[in-house]
Amino acid sequence: MLTEAPRRQKPPVSHPLFLCHLITGHDVLYADPGYTTAIEGLPPADSDAILNFLFRHPMRSDFFHAHRWTVGDVLMWDNIGLVHNAVAGCTIDEPRYMRRVQVMATLDYAALAG
Repeated sequence: MLTEAPRRQKPPVSHPLFLCHLITGHDVLYADPGYTTAIEGLPPADSDAILNFLFRHPMRSDFFHAHRWTVGDVLMWDNIGLVHNAVAGCTIDEPRYMRRVQVMATLDYAALAG
């Protein structure tokens, strides 16, 4: 969750709650508990109830993967349709090499969905 100072630096914007994944064609939830605050046009209680359901949905055990690292592993994911979180699981004497790679980064997915 964003604290007050970073929240002031990122003023609210409206965007669709679901996007069509441009490669798979599947609907993708585009809501994050750290940023999504309400569903426009709904009473606050209804908006909160729906968002709480949507935030819990991807946390179901049948969607969950906890990677157990071994030497030489490479892990890749689709940032468009995956909730992900790194959990610190290594000590200071266990170096990690991380590199971010973007495929088709020239496409503005939010603009195309809008």
